[in-house]
Amino acid sequence: MSIKALLSSLFLLLAFTARADWYQAEGSAPLSQGTETARQQALEQALTDALLQAGASITTVQSVTNGALSGQQLDIAAQGELMDYVVLNERRSQGRLWLTVRADIWPNPQQVEAKCVSRYKPGISLTSFIILHPDQGRFGQIYELGNATTARLAQHLMPSVNLMTQLPYQIATDPQLPRSPGLRKGSDVLIQKQQSRLLLSGVLNDISLQNGEQIQWFFKELPRQYSVLVTLEDSFTGERLLQQQYRVEAPWPFKKHEVVDVQQQSFWQSSYGLSADQLLKRVATDVINAQSCMKAIGHILQQSDEGILMDLGREAGIQPGDHFTLIHRRQLQPGYYSESSSKAQFVVQQSHADYSILAPADSAAREVRITPGDILTSVK
Repeated sequence: MSIKALLSSLFLLLAFTARADWYQAEGSAPLSQGTETARQQALEQALTDALLQAGASITTVQSVTNGALSGQQLDIAAQGELMDYVVLNERRSQGRLWLTVRADIWPNPQQVEAKCVSRYKPGISLTSFIILHPDQGRFGQIYELGNATTARLAQHLMPSVNLMTQLPYQIATDPQLPRSPGLRKGSDVLIQKQQSRLLLSGVLNDISLQNGEQIQWFFKELPRQYSVLVTLEDSFTGERLLQQQYRVEAPWPFKKHEVVDVQQQSFWQSSYGLSADQLLKRVATDVINAQSCMKAIGHILQQSDEGILMDLGREAGIQPGDHFTLIHRRQLQPGYYSESSSKAQFVVQQSHADYSILAPADSAAREVRITPGDILTSVK
């Protein structure tokens, strides 16, 4: 649905008992497209960010134009109603118009109740993003943009997810393996050695620049693409939790033969870098939402007189008192497993940074036989 339609539908009056909350957000857009257009796009972006703060989720973001969301391709699942907003500040910097907005959002009880409240944070391995067409990096010599994108995305993810590893290489899907399509080559190694359940990867499939004449380079900033395909996969189950294309077109503010260091903050503060960074914030939001309601799956490391040692701990959100069910899991051949459920339940007695100790919670758990390969799943 379009942003304008969204805003008009959100200005609806709720029950008088509802309590309004104020959220502050900032949006920006290039001034090259005109002051009024930039102001409108900056406002839409700021209000969208405010809705995200209030608990909304963007389920599809297929296009971002000039740093602002393309309305007809935006789908927002709001957790509240936008009742009013106030523009606190308007400024111009580096060819962009910035708006700081305070939005009045009233909670929607039905949506809030449906929101997932799981504490579990599965470990995520973030692989280095690659540039699909390296020759597109020749303008600006931005061949390291894939690595810079990976590092920038990690910054946006770290406060909210259990980002365990950043791999300096790409783990690519191997179609020759007899596995579920979602499973990636090397995922078993990640699980066993790094205790990482999710694999997050991406491809910069378009960073092309409109190659204008020399006179155009002198008088105006040419538009450049920033398009990334992001994939989030569960290496335990082979499930693809997220696969989404994100795209932005923004002015390239550098000279034709200028060498640009994409690792420097000055690049990310340019008109092109700011647009790319806003897009990566959307990616981070989608990744956070995609993994927020997962059921915890832990591997049994060993069994002793103290109890069962599991490879999940506080970093994954596990706390004393959490209950888990035993699942017998056998590997038939690489990529293929058989699973059988057990009625035996165990309760977490001690939770450490990266492991927990569980004790039997019922008679079935006290009698069950634990064998290598068995796993535990959380009881919600």
